[in-house]
Amino acid sequence: MRAADTTPIFSSRWCRRGLSAALLGGALAAGAAETPQLAFPVACAPDRDCWIQNYVDVEPGAGVRDYACGAMTYDGHKGVDIRVADRSRLASGVEARAAAPGKVIGARDGMPDHGAGRAGAQPGRECGNGVRLEHGEGWTTQYCHLKRGSVRVRRGESVQAGAPLGAIGLSGLTEFPHLHFQLEKDGRAVDPFRGACGAGGEPLWRADVLAALPYMALRFFNSGFASGRPEHRRVSAGEYSASAPDRGAPVLTFWFELAGVAPGDRVRYSLRGPDGALLAEREETIAQPQAAAFRYLGRRRPGEAWPPGTYVGEASAERAGEQMIRQSVKREVLMR
Repeated sequence: MRAADTTPIFSSRWCRRGLSAALLGGALAAGAAETPQLAFPVACAPDRDCWIQNYVDVEPGAGVRDYACGAMTYDGHKGVDIRVADRSRLASGVEARAAAPGKVIGARDGMPDHGAGRAGAQPGRECGNGVRLEHGEGWTTQYCHLKRGSVRVRRGESVQAGAPLGAIGLSGLTEFPHLHFQLEKDGRAVDPFRGACGAGGEPLWRADVLAALPYMALRFFNSGFASGRPEHRRVSAGEYSASAPDRGAPVLTFWFELAGVAPGDRVRYSLRGPDGALLAEREETIAQPQAAAFRYLGRRRPGEAWPPGTYVGEASAERAGEQMIRQSVKREVLMR
């Protein structure tokens, strides 16, 4: 593995400044004949073991709006955040790959993987360890939050689409494991999805990528069981996925994470025993918008041991409006 050039070629305001549809439209029109067709920049199965947590914020003023006129973003976000379930995935390495052929114009490595968010970010280095590629005609892509020691390219190298650049990590301004992927034209952020609420026109992703990335305004992205009250830091670390509760567990809990919740959304969740009997249930109305919500419920052990069999945790969320949106998740655990 080669050491990376540490020249600071990255956009230092990659997540702080919004963009306008008018500016995007002008940039795209200027280079319409040379627009890149983007491959998926992460070595994972989209919508199965990785997913999009945040889209580009296309709202030019205050407030948020993604390309589909939803709220799966945050104010001023200029890229696409491709998330993996938890930090345990990082040990084996989840490759970040070049989305199009290009030349490396920036590469940085050596920053720690801390996942401490703004508290751990260095001014001007919010991208953390990363790579920036130039694709010609003013087009560039940027790949942020890579794992320390994983960057595999040097400044000046040419790469093909799909070439490994590094691995997803927790460097820079981030609190969860993901790749921040940013597309620019002449220094201005471009939403690769475009869409009805963006600059319009055809998406810049390849057709196979679009087919694997259905838009979802609500998304369950993680769920499981724990013995006792689950801790979100342990969920983020993937500790609960390593082992299942046993019959001697003092408390059995079902937990889940849900992205993109908005005020007024209704969330229902329950835990059932092997005979289908309801052990616990809860229903709530979301009061505040949340990029990601963590919820759980549980039941104390009845007697000396849990009855053997399959326990089922289920959760559903719905949003009323011009179009009803429903999402659900179901998980099972077998106690022998």
